[in-house]
Amino acid sequence: MIEPTAVTAAGRPGRGPIPNASVSVIVPVYNEAHCVRESLLSLLGQDFRPLEIVVVDDGSRDESARICEATGLTVLRQPHRGLGPTRNVGARKAAWDILVFADADMVYEAGYVSTLVAPIILGEAVATCHWDELVLNWDHRWARCESYYFRRPGRRRQPVTPPEGELMYRAVRKDFFLEAGGFAENEGRGDDLSVARRTGVLARIVRGAVCYHRGPESLREVLREAAWHGRNVCVAPQGRLRRSLAALADRNVPGVLERGVVSAVRHGELGLPVFAVTYALGFSWGVLHALASGRYVK
Repeated sequence: MIEPTAVTAAGRPGRGPIPNASVSVIVPVYNEAHCVRESLLSLLGQDFRPLEIVVVDDGSRDESARICEATGLTVLRQPHRGLGPTRNVGARKAAWDILVFADADMVYEAGYVSTLVAPIILGEAVATCHWDELVLNWDHRWARCESYYFRRPGRRRQPVTPPEGELMYRAVRKDFFLEAGGFAENEGRGDDLSVARRTGVLARIVRGAVCYHRGPESLREVLREAAWHGRNVCVAPQGRLRRSLAALADRNVPGVLERGVVSAVRHGELGLPVFAVTYALGFSWGVLHALASGRYVK
């Protein structure tokens, strides 16, 4: 049970400072052989010490686990279960006071961890979230198309002006996280928002913790990501069928093709119509698959 006095909103005091704090970075990995090495090397190069990196391979079918081990890190392995369970396994195995949740398709500047966890160490917050996330491979057509399709501000993956607080936890006190029960384990993309929703504790926004997120580089990657997004529509049971039908109707091919053409003219990116149709097809498949299977994991 979480003490109601612990934290009730972003920016309010946490449970006090953490002297001589140590950090464990949790890295879930699933079929990311194409990008995980660069991500892990950036984490190994962080200026914060002591730092533990906990890699959990979620049943990858490619060479991800071997590539991770080649960096000198120990890899925990499990059958494929999805991001929520995988992050929770890493959190329970973590040895240190503060958890940082990293992604295998992201690269982090050397001061990322130290900047992100500073408010937690000082006792000013229980959880934090970065707000300086950029597209890593902006030189690639499909990565740019993704940003334009979602109406993001250029290379930034987040709005220029941050909110007061954020549901997503990128860093959190380990004791608080485990007492809260960890992340939900069958909520698809919403798993990393579940602790904030359950406890009412928003993460404090931290500026200056700079990271780079790899965008898609093939239409196959666009389809895969879109299908995952589509599955998320079906998570909440109330109104599931109505939401699903509305989402499918909104992604009809003529409609998304028209929007893609308009966006292509606006941004001068000729690949946008193809991206829009591909994304709509993948999203629709994700919705239908989730309705039929009841599974929402990637």
